Amino acid sequence: MGSTVAQSPFSVSWLVHRIVRRCIGAAAADHARGLLLDIGCGQRPYEPLLLQYARAYVGLESDRTRYGSSPHPPDMWGSGLSLPLRDQSADTIVAFQVLEHVPDPARLFAECRRVLRPGGCLIVTAPHIWGVHEEPEDYFRFTGFGLAHLSRQAGLRVDSVRAMAGYWVTAGTRLCYYLQHFEKIGLALLLRPVYAVIQIAAMTLDRLHRVEGDTWNFILVASKDDDGTD
Repeated sequence: MGSTVAQSPFSVSWLVHRIVRRCIGAAAADHARGLLLDIGCGQRPYEPLLLQYARAYVGLESDRTRYGSSPHPPDMWGSGLSLPLRDQSADTIVAFQVLEHVPDPARLFAECRRVLRPGGCLIVTAPHIWGVHEEPEDYFRFTGFGLAHLSRQAGLRVDSVRAMAGYWVTAGTRLCYYLQHFEKIGLALLLRPVYAVIQIAAMTLDRLHRVEGDTWNFILVASKDDDGTD
């Protein structure tokens, strides 16, 4: 879905970014604190939001080709499968739209548990229904049950797993992304009001009848027990 935040309903990704920011903000307000590690931080779009609740922010990226010359570079380079941090060194870990690009999600969860301090929190967003992207490094899609299973398997306590929307948001957004292909033949200006109509209608219909089994995305909050040991 990209790492930038769309500000206008005339943008193809306005609705999903709006929902993602709202869900991340609510989870961070309830759980984020202390030293926060952002795995797969990209260009750090959520840093200002997260720093409203965390004491310090550390962005981690593995893609030097994509982000090596970024105006907002990561604080450190490394892989979520082998986090370059000491045991029990972070209070909060976040990974937003990263898990589908990780070839071994269970190992990433285990690494997060290792790095979290007792009482620390993990916040993850991951897609359930979404098109292939950033290929060939696009490996998985997740149900809420799958995310909960990965957490428990790693020894984390599941605090919540929530669908971030329902059928209408998923259908409307996927339609907008399909229509975006026609921008290549010079229809960009004509399509922008269409994006706005579709996304506003999808948002409204989702409020009227929300079918969460067809959500495009889930958000998980998990924590390491106070008496957790590694």
